[in-house]
Amino acid sequence: GPSQRAYAAALRGPQDHIKEFVSKLKQRRNFFYKRVNEIKGLSCRKPGGAFYIFPKIDPLSLADDKKFVLDVLKEAHVILVPGSGFDQTYGRGHFRSVLLPPIATLEKALDAIEVFMKNKIR
Repeated sequence: GPSQRAYAAALRGPQDHIKEFVSKLKQRRNFFYKRVNEIKGLSCRKPGGAFYIFPKIDPLSLADDKKFVLDVLKEAHVILVPGSGFDQTYGRGHFRSVLLPPIATLEKALDAIEVFMKNKIR
């Protein structure tokens, strides 16, 4: 049908946009990875391919990831997802963030999270 012909045309057409998108994602990933590891109380490994990142909340006092993401939303106005929603064992004490926004947006969010963390960790 018509949709199958459209898929075939899209796959045979120029693919430059994919390389550009992947390049932007890598830049955003590298920025977020470096920046989040500069924030006292947070750490993470560099993700290999996805457009998500999964930082660890280090201080035990803040490691309730469900409460952490709600507090960050209320106080820093940044939306994160609790890690325990993905896996009760390995996700606990982590949060997930998406890497799709532009670096300027990620920077603003991470700056707000850093202020939040400084207020929590004395």
